[in-house]
Amino acid sequence: MSTSLRQRFGQVVRATREDRGWSQEQLAGRADLNRSYLGEIERGTVMPSIETAAKLAAALGVSLSSLIARFELMAIAG
Repeated sequence: MSTSLRQRFGQVVRATREDRGWSQEQLAGRADLNRSYLGEIERGTVMPSIETAAKLAAALGVSLSSLIARFELMAIAG
């Protein structure tokens, strides 16, 4: 079964968050997002808007382009 784009983006967000040792609650607070919504992003059930992706990137301390590049690399490899 092919991994969807939503799932790949969620995996990138989760992996980046876990690299920092943060809980979903911590990232959600830093990004000013609802923790349940962040969980949906990480599970790949929703694809965030560019605005939300930018909030996540800023909260994670990476550029939006870097976050998207990680996503693209996973999509190519997957």
